[in-house]
Amino acid sequence: MAIVDKGRLVDGITALDGGMDSGRSPSTIAPNQCAYAGNVAFRGGFAKTRPAFQKVNITSSSAATTFEGDKFQGCGYFDYSDGQIVAVAGGNTYKFEPPSSGSSWSCTDITDSNALSTTKDRVHMVQAENKVSSGSSTSHLIIQDGTSSPFIWDGSASSYASDVTDSVPTGTGPMAFGHGRLWVAKGRSYVAGDIYGGSNGTLKFTENTYLAGGGAFSVPVSAGNITAMKFAAAPNTALGQGELIVATDDAVFTVSVPLDRSTWGATTDPVQRVALINNGAMSHHSTELVNGDIFMRSRDGIRSVIQAVRDFTQLGNTPISSEMNRVFKYDEAQYLQHSSGVLFDNRYLLTSQSENDDTSGVAYVGLVALDFNQISSMKGKAPPAYDGFWKLDITRSSVDYDMQFYQLVKGRFNGVERCFAFVRPKYLSGGSATYGDTELWELTVDDGTVVEDIDVASDLTETGNKITSEIETPSFDFNQIGAAKILESADLWVDELSGGTVTFHADFHPDQYPCWMSWQDWSVTAESSSSNCNDLVEYQKQYRPRMRLGTPSSAEEPAVGKPFNYGWEFAARLKWTGHARVKLFRLNARETQEEPYADVNMDSSSKAVACDCLSGSSSATNQ
Repeated sequence: MAIVDKGRLVDGITALDGGMDSGRSPSTIAPNQCAYAGNVAFRGGFAKTRPAFQKVNITSSSAATTFEGDKFQGCGYFDYSDGQIVAVAGGNTYKFEPPSSGSSWSCTDITDSNALSTTKDRVHMVQAENKVSSGSSTSHLIIQDGTSSPFIWDGSASSYASDVTDSVPTGTGPMAFGHGRLWVAKGRSYVAGDIYGGSNGTLKFTENTYLAGGGAFSVPVSAGNITAMKFAAAPNTALGQGELIVATDDAVFTVSVPLDRSTWGATTDPVQRVALINNGAMSHHSTELVNGDIFMRSRDGIRSVIQAVRDFTQLGNTPISSEMNRVFKYDEAQYLQHSSGVLFDNRYLLTSQSENDDTSGVAYVGLVALDFNQISSMKGKAPPAYDGFWKLDITRSSVDYDMQFYQLVKGRFNGVERCFAFVRPKYLSGGSATYGDTELWELTVDDGTVVEDIDVASDLTETGNKITSEIETPSFDFNQIGAAKILESADLWVDELSGGTVTFHADFHPDQYPCWMSWQDWSVTAESSSSNCNDLVEYQKQYRPRMRLGTPSSAEEPAVGKPFNYGWEFAARLKWTGHARVKLFRLNARETQEEPYADVNMDSSSKAVACDCLSGSSSATNQ
């Protein structure tokens, strides 16, 4: 039998496959979106705890100790043997390799007297395939710091490019390898090496006059220096590669690369077209191939090359990330050149909210996650949506650490695609920030079989680091625009509870009040076990239907002089620590009589409202 309750109003959220949208007022966002999301994934439609990070154990060695203590300067993936991560710190170059057994990775110094700059914030890397006619194909990783001779690593030995005549020139910007040639940027100029399988191989630069001779190709002076170079994908072609995308911070160009070697030597200027003006790529490290498109961090947010070309004739050419304005507004423009992004598990992950330390360099507070696979089936596919902002916070020996991201790197290791991040721990001591040594962490895949509710060392020696997730709902008017209401209660339905105790906390605020008012705290305990069925009894993930939140605070709202639970719109913030998925969150309100117009008080006295900077909770008083 239905409950008849005249005057009762309900509103809330259920599926949030539209993701986070902070680009519009919480009063106007769609019902399937939230105003903010932290450490949340919406894949499958509902808000749930994001995938976990796991710390990578590095075998103790002098090389590992030196790397961890020196200034981190960049990393890249090298497709060699079972896969390598190559990183530069303090001017020295190191390789990280996965174990053949056990869980600890090895760290080896491969500098071999070929040191790079110790002060450069970021280096550029690219893998090139080299083959001389009638010879075998070999892989090389080329590293540029902008001043030293390029560092070349072939998997077993390193060298300077200057040791060989007409080898890779010193560049100041990014590099790319495509259509059988290695491309190097220096300032506004860029040049290509010899063809793969030719008489010299791809590490020689003899077929065109190169940088030192002044015969390189270049972008217009007004565009600025080259910041990113990537080859777009092209289906139904032999190499699967299309045009070369050359970007500066003010523009993006597409370059039709000549494929015929006989005409290459006569080429003085490749066919170069403008794809985007006024905004380009701020960093090569965050410019990523996404299917047939290229995503990049511009000065005003995330941009897509295909979207930019499509909107070229429109009145405004805007980024595709207004949903993340609340996060991106804290990025400092001078450090966007070091931002890092990868496409992993069908998500574009991008570092955001930079923080510079004079000793350890530039790192980022967290990651913006754009999911391309919210819901996908034969019946259709939901559009991409932002999972929000992901942070990695852990506790060690009762000390809270914010793990800040230097750079992301992905690759195939033993045939499996994996994503890693070099990070630095930060903690506050005596009111000042202290930064720890560099660490390597891995991001697990969504719905993986690993522990899902904690960020933890891979040997499980660190405990208590359950992920804290949060969502902020739209501002609900309960389909009664302009009608006064009393907020009475709320109900929450959750499932996929696991890992023991999961704690919840709820806040609310009326109308456009800028602070959050604490509502209720509670917890549930749901024991669960792994999904491998090795035990005779396997504990399953649990659910809890209709957990009731009681009446919120009716204290007087500062500046306005009305109860907090009286208003015309209400928004809520829900936090949980541990693994859970939110199926339905419902606010319950009741219509109420408003004051007669003649009795409304127009108070013109000075007022002040203040919120806690970290939590956004109310600490306000009338002034």
